[in-house]
Amino acid sequence: MSFEGRQLQSAVASICPDIESRVSQRRDVADERALWWELSACVLSSQVPFSLATAAADAIDEAGVLYCNNHCGSVGNSIHGILHMPLKVGGRERLYRFPSVRAVQLERIHSSVLDNADSLSTLIAGFATASHARTWLVENAHGIGPKQASMFLRNVALTYDLAIIDRHVLDYMSLTGLHSKGSSAVSSLKHYLPLEDVLRVHAEELKCPVGILDWAIWIVMRIAKQHRRYAQ
Repeated sequence: MSFEGRQLQSAVASICPDIESRVSQRRDVADERALWWELSACVLSSQVPFSLATAAADAIDEAGVLYCNNHCGSVGNSIHGILHMPLKVGGRERLYRFPSVRAVQLERIHSSVLDNADSLSTLIAGFATASHARTWLVENAHGIGPKQASMFLRNVALTYDLAIIDRHVLDYMSLTGLHSKGSSAVSSLKHYLPLEDVLRVHAEELKCPVGILDWAIWIVMRIAKQHRRYAQ
């Protein structure tokens, strides 16, 4: 392992206990409305700034479109209209980048959920494990990949035993010798799960859950990359 890799690993290991202590106090799974907000935010955050995605999720939430407990025929049209309207982000009005595509995706997700359960909370509670829940989301929730599904399940406090493998984590894995194929996106469970297994072994070595480890990696890698830019 390179000197930089050892420094990164040491920094990650040092903050894992603090993150684990913080999240240990949050164990209640979100209610129906919060579940839909988190799921929509995961879909809406693909290829757009997170602040814009959360503004869009807020607008959809305020309209009450997704957390109704029946097949609302106007879900797609309602979301389409909301996403075409200017959204307030940081005191400025901005337009969402992919209104039509995301409206279709969220409408399909809403239908898939209600085809299988009375509500999103009932659906999530019915899975034997978080891994089963993730697999269902990847296979049935249009627009949700393994990273987004893992993020959703983490954000609603269902589990910290799944990894969110983004470019920061992939870069860390490359620099520490855990993985050598760069930071290209991992869009299928077939390729995602082997990387998660490698990361889980690393987490066991550092004595923390893999979901805490990747959170620590994300923090450390963002800071490291900022310092690198400033030094240039």
